[in-house]
Amino acid sequence: MSYYFEAAGHTLWDPSLRMGRWYLSFAESAADLVHRPTGLTPADDDTCAVDVPVFRQFVGALLECYASTRHPVQHGLMRGVLLASLVMLERGGVKLSPKSEREAALLEEVEIFAGSM
Repeated sequence: MSYYFEAAGHTLWDPSLRMGRWYLSFAESAADLVHRPTGLTPADDDTCAVDVPVFRQFVGALLECYASTRHPVQHGLMRGVLLASLVMLERGGVKLSPKSEREAALLEEVEIFAGSM
């Protein structure tokens, strides 16, 4: 079974049910920490609607938080949810521009990470 993340009738990601639920849980926790809504609305039918403009603000806040520190543990904890979010955002038609070298380094990994999604 899959868990579909969709925006405007377009599937952004269709991971396994378990992986989709893991991602959603991590994203919701991260949203609390960056004080932004995720733009993700889960449904009972194992789908999740993605409000791309709201999701963009959430992902931008995550990226800014990631780039604001050199703390390796914080980077490690944020990396998975951030990379998956960046891939979905790009698939939703939005590509973020880096504001720093740290952001640029992470954004370079998006294409490689997308290959595993």
